[in-house]
Amino acid sequence: MTIRITEDEDEPGGYAFIDLGGPLQSPLLSFRRQDTEPRHLGAEGWQPEVAWLTPLAVTERDGRAFARFGPNVVDRIEELIPIEIVAQDGTSFGVVAWPFIPPAPSGRGILAGLPAAVPALPRDGTCGPAVATVETVPLLEPASPQDAAPGAPLAHEPPARKSRLIWPMAALMLLALVAGSGYLYRDRLPDILARQDAPPQEPSPPPAPPQPDPPRLTAAELRHRYARLIDERAPAGAFLALGETALASRQGSTAFRAFEEADPVTNADAAWQLARFYDPGNADVAHREAARPDIVRAAYYYALWRNRSPRHTEALRALCEGNSTGDRLRAICRP
Repeated sequence: MTIRITEDEDEPGGYAFIDLGGPLQSPLLSFRRQDTEPRHLGAEGWQPEVAWLTPLAVTERDGRAFARFGPNVVDRIEELIPIEIVAQDGTSFGVVAWPFIPPAPSGRGILAGLPAAVPALPRDGTCGPAVATVETVPLLEPASPQDAAPGAPLAHEPPARKSRLIWPMAALMLLALVAGSGYLYRDRLPDILARQDAPPQEPSPPPAPPQPDPPRLTAAELRHRYARLIDERAPAGAFLALGETALASRQGSTAFRAFEEADPVTNADAAWQLARFYDPGNADVAHREAARPDIVRAAYYYALWRNRSPRHTEALRALCEGNSTGDRLRAICRP
């Protein structure tokens, strides 16, 4: 029997259909990994003891059972892990390399913006709010001729000496202004003459208007394009272009499947793009929403083109330096 696992596209992630390849006599299934211990998937994760899990739903079509499971199974099995699926009656449906299924979206904390505190008004000595006061200046009453001292000028008459000094001071200021302008004109005269003799310059062209960003496609539109390329048996280049379009539209799940279809073993660009999904140093939102950082998987895809592609070789070297913990990573990083 051949097992086939596909994503439940009606959910944002974390759900999958498992085509068991044959009828299911028992409603309970066991998931057993073949690469390491503990090997049995239980309700709380991987455990040494065998555990039987109930599908969310089971349907049969053409003698084949389709079991639907949610995040308690899908989010706990990593991509490429060999998994044996066994029914409770002892029927083994075989071993399958678990494909990439987008995990269920996790809740994000939202930072609530606190309102700014209202500034407190200063208070007076009575503990009440201080009231702004305006200092008043008494108006000066004009002195009458009768009240003025003999021989003193009236309040509204300017002193005669003050009026006599205004014109000489104004003349001195005007002479200083004319002299300063002459010095400035003398210093800048060569530049002025040079600009007059220079030929007229062509006006510079206006700056090009900014190009608008390409419109983003929805998840449904991208899935439709992906299905059409599958039906057409399109070449790797078409899947690479679709993957880049999906990344630009912030649809990492569709991008991952498109790059995977381009075959990372025979296509260096596909291997590079898949490695970026798992590289812990990549913080792009579309990549992070589609896959969790995994240094082993990133190293695996980089290593597919080691010594054949400089960028793959350099990325693998940077990833392995100081991170060669675990047998699987050490085996991949070994030259």
